[in-house]
Amino acid sequence: MTRFGDRPSVFAQFWRSTTLASLLFLALLIPPWRTFAWGAQIAQPAAAAAQTGAYDAASFAAELRRLGGAIEKSKGEAKDIEGIQKALPPSWKIDTSEAHYEFSSEPLRELLVCIKCDAGARKLRFAQAKSWTDAVAVQVAGYPSKDLSSGPDPRNKLDQILKRREFGAVRPPSQWDLLRERINAWLMRTLSRLFENIGRHPLGAKLLFWLILFAVVGWLAMMLVRFWLARARLDELRSVGEVAFARSWQEWIRAAREAASRGDFREAVHSVYWAGIAQLEDDGTISRDRARTPREHLQLVAEAVATAAAAPEISRQRDSLAALTALLESVWYGRSHADARDFDAAMKQAEGLGCDLQ
Repeated sequence: MTRFGDRPSVFAQFWRSTTLASLLFLALLIPPWRTFAWGAQIAQPAAAAAQTGAYDAASFAAELRRLGGAIEKSKGEAKDIEGIQKALPPSWKIDTSEAHYEFSSEPLRELLVCIKCDAGARKLRFAQAKSWTDAVAVQVAGYPSKDLSSGPDPRNKLDQILKRREFGAVRPPSQWDLLRERINAWLMRTLSRLFENIGRHPLGAKLLFWLILFAVVGWLAMMLVRFWLARARLDELRSVGEVAFARSWQEWIRAAREAASRGDFREAVHSVYWAGIAQLEDDGTISRDRARTPREHLQLVAEAVATAAAAPEISRQRDSLAALTALLESVWYGRSHADARDFDAAMKQAEGLGCDLQ
């Protein structure tokens, strides 16, 4: 009779065979279990997002970083990549304080599809997928997550900005602006109707065209004439400045009488004025300065009245120069008509300035 301890019992043999079978069964189940684990890992955030409705910026960035880590750990194995692809939603929904966004997963899905790729091409595409998730995660993480509704009132902030100096001209349209807009609109409507009616009459259209052309040519001619007259005045002033220092008051009086004999009383009054200025410069009442204007000459004589000892004499010179300056401005600069009476009045004021006309 065999005793219980001399050979393995039936229970011990059954235990050993059962344990060996269990280990073999677990060894066969390892790859599917691993694939299931990756799929579960991918599906967890999607389930969380489904429960909450959508991602926010922070959770979406975390989801992208986790996807990148999953792609990197898979090392390109087909079953792992297939699990990641199946877990990808068609798009991610992101809610922010400003708006609701929907971010498509199609770019990542295309990078993970590599059916007829060799090992090198597959590795490159998976590396690009990892780079894509990292880049998008960085951009999403930089999105401001602060709730703008908790800040100051945007309307009050805008009012504070518009109160700055650079926006001082920004204002609602005034009554004058509104009236001007109405007038412009009326003119545009009137011109539009006019041109529509003219289009129906070819002869009238031609006449209007020539009238507009003549008006433009006339305006250009008028502008050219004004330009030439202004240039002539500048040339006159320049010529006076060039000879003012070279002539004495006697020479200016002689030039004035010659101009009056020719009937050019405008030039005669102009020469009499410079005769008076030359006399004041000779007396030392004012200094010589070619760039000084007639009003500046008068101001210097008025200042000399306040400081000189012989105030009555200089006061008479100031009054004479004031009358002569007013006559010069009217005749020379204002281009008013001058006659013999203006010339006689100018000669009288020159005598008041000290010119001996005998």
